[in-house]
Amino acid sequence: MDPVTHIAAGVLIGQAAKDRFPAGRALVPLAAFAAWMPDIDNVVTLFGPEAYMRYHRGLTHSLLGGAAMAWLLAFIVGRFWREVNLARLFVLFYLCVLSHLFLDCITTYGTGIFQPFSDVRVSFPSVFIIDPIYTLTLVALGVFGALRPMARKKLATAGLVVLLAWPAFGFGVGRFVAARAQALLARQGDTVASVTVQPDAFAPLWWKVVADKGDSYLLTGLTLTAPDTLLPVRLFHKAARAELEALGRQAPVFSEYVWFTDFPVKFADTTQQGSTVTFKDLRFMAINPLVAEVRGPAVPFTLTAYLDPAGKLLRALFSQVGKAEVILPLSKPGNSNETMAAGRG
Repeated sequence: MDPVTHIAAGVLIGQAAKDRFPAGRALVPLAAFAAWMPDIDNVVTLFGPEAYMRYHRGLTHSLLGGAAMAWLLAFIVGRFWREVNLARLFVLFYLCVLSHLFLDCITTYGTGIFQPFSDVRVSFPSVFIIDPIYTLTLVALGVFGALRPMARKKLATAGLVVLLAWPAFGFGVGRFVAARAQALLARQGDTVASVTVQPDAFAPLWWKVVADKGDSYLLTGLTLTAPDTLLPVRLFHKAARAELEALGRQAPVFSEYVWFTDFPVKFADTTQQGSTVTFKDLRFMAINPLVAEVRGPAVPFTLTAYLDPAGKLLRALFSQVGKAEVILPLSKPGNSNETMAAGRG
């Protein structure tokens, strides 16, 4: 989830709990910081795409790691704010951290809440990564609470109800959409092994539908404004795990991609000079046309391999947000910031 939503959640938690702590203006800003704090792991971006895929939303987003960060923050704050009860402060900060974990788990990216004991990524997709209605409602209630101290606790409590109720509503709508999409696919003669739905931009109105057909995926969508009609269906070839792992023996980022992706697909182009293979994850491919207007055709977390006729990996590019970082060949000194336009695939 975006930082604004995380911070708004922290503000609401701080406002709701403010009367439980000694008077002071620092409590709400500290709660907002605690709610954002797990995203400190974005620093792993500096260590390349492998580190980002593996460690972002990892240990700092886990139940254990979050508890450690909340205790550390409470300990530091307690050194300067001696009137406050340290245990109570820890509980407040941990609740703020848990709000962060919750908000990340309701998106499609996945969150490693059980690390370091398990690498399983937990996801209950019910809210799009950026949801203006959700975020602006939380922000508005936080602002009104700051402007109206007498109603602050009631407004903050209302905000926390929204924090939980909106994703619950979205999750329920998602179950309806999944059943509806499966019925519509069957009606048009598509035999699929499973159907997965994920919120798209402007959910809960727009939903992405990924159907597994064995060696390929069907990508379509459903809007609640037209629940009897699927959006145009597109067919994608699955990326073979063995192919990615074979490339991973030449550049480890391909092996990491196997673990990271949920619905990996491939696009191949072969010439006499060799071949270009581009891998994408349907998890990050939007079906709402407005997203294409804003973001363009690029898909986040795209991995491209350039091979010679014998299949040797000559060049590898990784695109996280529209620009591609050169993974192979390794950059020479002075060229560490080399980037180029991402492969379209």
